[in-house]
Amino acid sequence: MPYPAKGYWNDMTTDRVGLHILSEDAISGIESTAYRLLGEVGIQLDHSEAKEMLHGHGCRVGQRRVTIPRDTLDWALENVTPHNRLFNRDGTLAFAFDQTQLRVHNGGGQPLILDLTRGGRRKAVLEDVARVTRLLDALPQVDQITPLFSVSDVPLDLIYVASTDAMLRNTRKPISSAAVERPDDVPYLVEMAAACCGGVDAFCRHPTMSISVSPVSPMTFTEPVTGAIIAVARAGAPFHALPAPTLAATSPITLAGTLAQQHAENLASFLIAAAARPGVPVMYCSRISPIDLRTAVCSWGGPEVGMAGACAAQLAHRLGLPCNTYGLASAVATLDAQFAYERLCNALVPALGGADILSGVASIGGLAGSLEAAVIDNEMIGLVKHVLKGCRVDRDTLALEVMSRVIATDAIFLSEEHTVRHARDGAIWMGSLSPGRPAGDVDPGDIVTRARARAEEILSTHQVDPLPDDTIRHLDEIREGARRGLLGA
Repeated sequence: MPYPAKGYWNDMTTDRVGLHILSEDAISGIESTAYRLLGEVGIQLDHSEAKEMLHGHGCRVGQRRVTIPRDTLDWALENVTPHNRLFNRDGTLAFAFDQTQLRVHNGGGQPLILDLTRGGRRKAVLEDVARVTRLLDALPQVDQITPLFSVSDVPLDLIYVASTDAMLRNTRKPISSAAVERPDDVPYLVEMAAACCGGVDAFCRHPTMSISVSPVSPMTFTEPVTGAIIAVARAGAPFHALPAPTLAATSPITLAGTLAQQHAENLASFLIAAAARPGVPVMYCSRISPIDLRTAVCSWGGPEVGMAGACAAQLAHRLGLPCNTYGLASAVATLDAQFAYERLCNALVPALGGADILSGVASIGGLAGSLEAAVIDNEMIGLVKHVLKGCRVDRDTLALEVMSRVIATDAIFLSEEHTVRHARDGAIWMGSLSPGRPAGDVDPGDIVTRARARAEEILSTHQVDPLPDDTIRHLDEIREGARRGLLGA
């Protein structure tokens, strides 16, 4: 079921705690500005087939820029499908977005890793993708997995295929490819996912992998990026546009202006995908970040990241689409207090704002990934979900009968069946990394030490159900075909 077109939080029946940042007038202002941008300024489009397709749908095609009228965008929104259901590696349903549950996935594309055993940062390798995927497979709060690292030991043109192959062998959860930058990779990625779920027809019925493509802010669709969007749509995979405007650099310094630009970039992406294959499943994504005005460097730790995500959720739900937004974001590449408070702020605000799935698990500082961070993020998301449950008020939770009995008889609440039942249901949040009160003089170590120990324990014990031998052989053949096709080897 698609989301309601208007009044997402007002109209739905859910106990999830909610927060509005944008008023209805503000949403309308952002939408109308996005439509004017597309209709009056247009997009830079460097792809001949896409130009022909958009011209056929009523767009005005210039030498470099294409302007898009409102009725064409209305057609596009009528010809995309909300990507509301995610499927496990084998094609079974993992979950559906139902407005009540927050979902999360990890970040992607980091070139560096905080080494779990030796300490310090180093370049990531393909084995790191396999190990962190297996760790994320075990973490209960992680719902979808994407390649965390951009690896250094694989030829550049083979990174997407090799990383996807490593993921598929180490998780049964839903996956997303890294954001592709050219169309040539797409057939291999889809073929690998299809090999694990029963073939291409089965993949098209129950797609186990989404593929993201990032338009270039501001409002630019290069030939490789546009070709990738078309390839994803025609391959039958769910398409996620990943516009990533940076406040004061590749978009206005004001959040309202940047939201309007990002909205326009999402809409234009949906139009290209729908023109390539009407009915393509899509998701509305937000990757807005601020610039540090002191250094002119992108800063993922600013609260604008979380605020933008909350606003994007409102804009997405007005269109009837689920929202994927960055949330677990921090500017620092060390696991310290700043890492914690920036990350919690940027996760909690979009979670309260209605985001359907948050990105960023295990990514730190924009360029690095950390297995310890993955474990800490898993803990943090559990805390956020506890807040989202709110305060349920009914006869059972008001507990008048329990209070009357305990108070009148000088009994204790801990001995009551009511206490035991609600404790088991999670009435009080108990963090899994919390040491409690240590026994004797035992030092449980700081949170990073405990997270490192937990990651090492999981990696030493957690095993993913292996793929069948014929599927492994098929993946080997696809990867070898990609090596010949993409590297000319």
